[in-house]
Amino acid sequence: YVTLISVVGRGTGPAGAQSRLDQLLAWCGGAAFDGCLIFDECHKAKNYVPGNEASSTRVSRAVVRLQQLLPQARVVYCSATGVSEIPNMAYMERLGLWGAGTAFPAFEAFEESFSKRGVGALEMLAVEMKLAG
Repeated sequence: YVTLISVVGRGTGPAGAQSRLDQLLAWCGGAAFDGCLIFDECHKAKNYVPGNEASSTRVSRAVVRLQQLLPQARVVYCSATGVSEIPNMAYMERLGLWGAGTAFPAFEAFEESFSKRGVGALEMLAVEMKLAG
């Protein structure tokens, strides 16, 4: 178990220069890791801005980096407020709502389409996600 806040910190001791994120990646064994990443209270990563990572929070960048560097990992997002606003979903890359094989080539296209549709679209999205598992 590792908190999202601790992932953005630095270690102490001889390996202190290594980030906690790098330590976690090493512990997982790298890209071949096929275990489960469970992001509890994942709404703490909501401030991710695709294409403008400098504007993103350290936590959101770390969550996205974990997903990208552990491509075989299964991902679970746990939050009571995960779909409160479409821009807050950008870090949820593994949902399969945008990207290759979907109607939206990138998150920006997904966001643009859903932002025009209001709360009703968010409710429909939540139902669709629940039905998909």
